[in-house]
Amino acid sequence: MKQKNFSMINCISTALLAFFFTVPLHEFFHLATFLLNGDKVIYFTSGSVYAAEANYALLPPLQRILVAGGSASILNAIIGIILLIVLLKVEKMPSMLRLFLTMLMGGHLLEGFGYFLIGGIFAAGDWGNVFSYFQDSPGTVTAMRIILAVIGAVSAVAILYIATRMTYQFIENPTDKEERKYVSLRVNLVLFLTAFIVGALASISLPSVRSGEHSYWMFFIYNSMWFIYLVAFFYAWGGIMVKPAKAVPFRCKLPEKPYPVVWVIAVALTLVDIFVFGPGIYF
Repeated sequence: MKQKNFSMINCISTALLAFFFTVPLHEFFHLATFLLNGDKVIYFTSGSVYAAEANYALLPPLQRILVAGGSASILNAIIGIILLIVLLKVEKMPSMLRLFLTMLMGGHLLEGFGYFLIGGIFAAGDWGNVFSYFQDSPGTVTAMRIILAVIGAVSAVAILYIATRMTYQFIENPTDKEERKYVSLRVNLVLFLTAFIVGALASISLPSVRSGEHSYWMFFIYNSMWFIYLVAFFYAWGGIMVKPAKAVPFRCKLPEKPYPVVWVIAVALTLVDIFVFGPGIYF
């Protein structure tokens, strides 16, 4: 009797966990930065942290950048790079853990370098807040936006390559197009859809959205970075950008056995993200 394949449920649950430990964690980085700076935090949500108005313009430039919003995306980028190194260097790893770390890596790279791109092009989000504290130096803002946009654009291509390449960790026969589709759908498309759906649901109840301070449609700008994983789905399926036979040093199958504890934790944390962190925790 053939054992039932739970790979799809496992991939959805790991995508939920990866999203939780990327986006809400990004906001936790903001919270920690404000508290370390001695600011009074008003509320913490899944999409933003609001602190009492402080005159960050008086701080030294680097501290101003970190406290006003830049620290979170920088930390995300560092975590993503560390996870990538771990995945490429550590051979013996349970497939469920490798799947989770692969999705977590992608989330942190996107939340880090993706914000560089959005900040540089649109002057929005965390880096838009940073720029507001350099109004006395428009040349500095212009330089920062150009640097961020260039780093973000180059990184977007690099992340697409990484996402496509890391898909092959779970493909036993890289020349089999149907297997590439099977795996890429579960790894890349599932992560893209999970991030967009959970992010959209959590954004509905954000205080800044309910008050009209921010448009709900800004959500699509802030989350446009996740489209890279939609493209990676087609690239890995079609064998584009990466030579399948030489993609990764280690290969393992997607986890097919049931992991009910992981499923329950993933659903529970997602509900917390949407119904607790979404409306916000007030201090």
